Amino acid sequence: MNQRLYHRLYLTFLGITVLSLLVTALLARAFHEPRIPAAHALVPIARSLVCETPGACQGAEAQLLEVKARELDADVVIWDGDGRLLFHAGHAPAGPFSRGADGWQHGPRGPVWLTPLGDGRTLGLRERGHVGPRRPLFLPLLAALAILMAIGLAPLSRSITRRLEQLAEGARRWGAGDLGHRVPVVGHDEIATLAERFNQTAAAIQALLAQERQMLAGASHELRSPLARIRMALELLADESDPIRRGELARRAAEDIIELDALVEELLLSARAQPGVPRRPSAEIDLFALVREEAQAVSAEVTGEPLLFACEGAMVRHMVRNLFVNARLHGGNGAIRAEVRRLDAQAIIAVEDDGPGVPESERERIFAPFYRSPGLRISGDTGLGLGLALVRQVARYHGGDVVYIARQPTGSRFEVRLPVGPSTPLST
Repeated sequence: MNQRLYHRLYLTFLGITVLSLLVTALLARAFHEPRIPAAHALVPIARSLVCETPGACQGAEAQLLEVKARELDADVVIWDGDGRLLFHAGHAPAGPFSRGADGWQHGPRGPVWLTPLGDGRTLGLRERGHVGPRRPLFLPLLAALAILMAIGLAPLSRSITRRLEQLAEGARRWGAGDLGHRVPVVGHDEIATLAERFNQTAAAIQALLAQERQMLAGASHELRSPLARIRMALELLADESDPIRRGELARRAAEDIIELDALVEELLLSARAQPGVPRRPSAEIDLFALVREEAQAVSAEVTGEPLLFACEGAMVRHMVRNLFVNARLHGGNGAIRAEVRRLDAQAIIAVEDDGPGVPESERERIFAPFYRSPGLRISGDTGLGLGLALVRQVARYHGGDVVYIARQPTGSRFEVRLPVGPSTPLST
């Protein structure tokens, strides 16, 4: 179970406070000044006490002093002028004590409060559990207690600040470009959660930059080929006098420009579908109508029902178009079928073909940007390897995903699964 940091701090400080109060109460009990009014109240009783011999005090006064001693939880003692013990209730503090002393006197059994009775005798009162007067030791012990509390809080404070320092160092190293650095995750509190979030953020940024580098490298490679052909065509056109040959060169240059334009469009769409890019306003479209429009270009059969979906229409249209282009290129001469339906809280857009299918080892790699398997490349395929990658990017951009399903005995089925809200009637 996770222990929230503020719970730990609260319980720690609460425990320290309770402990401090208990220790302070014990110290106050042990070092408080004696009950002087109670001692003075015993003086008239002690003066009227008659003892025939030391230790042989009788009468109501002796019984009353014993009762008072029990009530006060104290030892009551009376000495004569020679320091002999006349009477005691409880334990008899051992002497000797100064004659006629008034106030604290320390003996082997602890401090005793002495009060002269005025007739040469002395009344002694020692509260049980009492250590001594407050003034000499109470403040130093409280200072020692404060030092102990400070020492006890030091490890907790250090553990918190050490982990915060590790987070600060991690942020500094990430800012310096060391995205491979990870912050140690210690404990199960908010700081540990923050460290996990930092690590997840660093991993996401690292993966995003790696993908950006891959996209840049792939785009540079793909742009180089049509640009080189266009430059060559322009150079040849300058020296070509044959009209037929000039027309052929112009036609090829135009095709290269179209290819270049398609590449730039797909790169821009891929950049828009990256995580963290601000989203444009979305609008509800009928997925069934959109798929049916795009299916006409490849003469695909479409089944399903009208289904509203809030999205960026241009991106979803490009995604569907890529699915149909992929089916036309790799589906052989077989029929292409599409389906639009709702399954619980998902909108399903499926495109099937009767082609040879995709080997199991390639079924995840085909969604990588600029990836083109040589075994899957066929004549007439001038694609750039971004088609299925864009399908996945657009699907994930809208909170869904795309999966490849092998058909039996041959064929491929690509299913785009998008989250949809409660069913909404579609007007005709």
